[in-house]
Amino acid sequence: MRWSMNYKELIDKHRGKRVGLFVDEANLFYSQRTAGWRIDWAGVLEFFEQSFDMAIVRYYLGMPLEKEAYDKNVLIKDRLKKSGFEVIEKPLKKIYLDGEKRQIKYKCNFDVEITRDVIRRLDAIDVVLLASSDSDFIGLRNDAIACGKEFIFVCFERNAAWEIHRSHHIFFEDIRDKIEYRRQTKTPEINPG
Repeated sequence: MRWSMNYKELIDKHRGKRVGLFVDEANLFYSQRTAGWRIDWAGVLEFFEQSFDMAIVRYYLGMPLEKEAYDKNVLIKDRLKKSGFEVIEKPLKKIYLDGEKRQIKYKCNFDVEITRDVIRRLDAIDVVLLASSDSDFIGLRNDAIACGKEFIFVCFERNAAWEIHRSHHIFFEDIRDKIEYRRQTKTPEINPG
């Protein structure tokens, strides 16, 4: 199998096919910060709708427990829904990084939910687009391919696991001019807590 197609070749190969887009926000949140630019998810959806039949569009969003951060993420969720995404949410977990409970990290892992959702919906799609750079999804990719489906990772190149580099992939950097969030009004960034 040839993994080295560029994004235009991948799109041309699958033009008109039924596609399921599954966005792992928890995996991409810090990648956007590292890259120094934000993704306009409405723009991502518009970009893919130009070439594919977007049969499923799901966005997995962790919700902070603190009211102010939660309220900001509600605004994000509403904007995603207006853009056409089905938003699946669950609370963020607070992880203590030291024994004194002074250092914390917020985490929300949707790997199981995404995997279950993809497997349950394979009959409705020809191609899985998974927006994540997590190599834990290689098993899902293998299962989807074994079922006769195509599988494409969509992620930041810098954060992509080596296994993803050896899979069909579209790097956000390659389509940045089409998907970068550029609105002049100040809108909240998804808040991890």
